[in-house]
Amino acid sequence: MTRVRISAGVLLLLVLASAFMSSWVNRRCDEMLFDINRLSIAAENGECEILADGTDELNRKWERFRDKASVLLKYDKLVEADRISARIVRLADNDSEELKAGLAELRELLEMLKSGETPSLTSIF
Repeated sequence: MTRVRISAGVLLLLVLASAFMSSWVNRRCDEMLFDINRLSIAAENGECEILADGTDELNRKWERFRDKASVLLKYDKLVEADRISARIVRLADNDSEELKAGLAELRELLEMLKSGETPSLTSIF
């Protein structure tokens, strides 16, 4: 009977840890997606100063997220978003037209990352 209780406790611990990690990933991705939407609007309006500051802040948020998420997620999921995050900072500084495409690409990658970590019956079984 003790083995059953220990096994049930370990299983419960794994489920709780998984739920916490997925909610953490979802919350951080939502924050970055909000920033990307704000930056996309600023890019359409031609607000260069907001873009420069906003992309620097977004890159810092991404770096903090990636440092912790690399322990929880497969690193290959983070590599492409890392490259784009670094690229949009330079695009915003140079006032490039490719900035909108970079923001859209980063938005899609973050949404895929977020949906991939959301637990559902189809992803569990």
